[in-house]
Amino acid sequence: MIRPILNNNGTDAFALIQPRRDAMGLINELIDALKQVTPNGRDYICERDRFINDRTTHFDRLAALRVLREELLEEALHIGSQERVGA
Repeated sequence: MIRPILNNNGTDAFALIQPRRDAMGLINELIDALKQVTPNGRDYICERDRFINDRTTHFDRLAALRVLREELLEEALHIGSQERVGA
């Protein structure tokens, strides 16, 4: 996890937090878009094993995006908590 330390000579909290918030919003859009391409059994006639493998890959991708989104949230919260403590 990336955890910058706020200081008077460094980047301000807003400039560190906002790009993370923006990225989280884009990740949410990406997750929504990927949900539209969830493998469906009707596209894998007589290929049950491929269907199961592709669905597993698909849900692994979504899980990785969710982990990244949560990491960005934790970073933003960490940065925000420093600003409140230092105020």
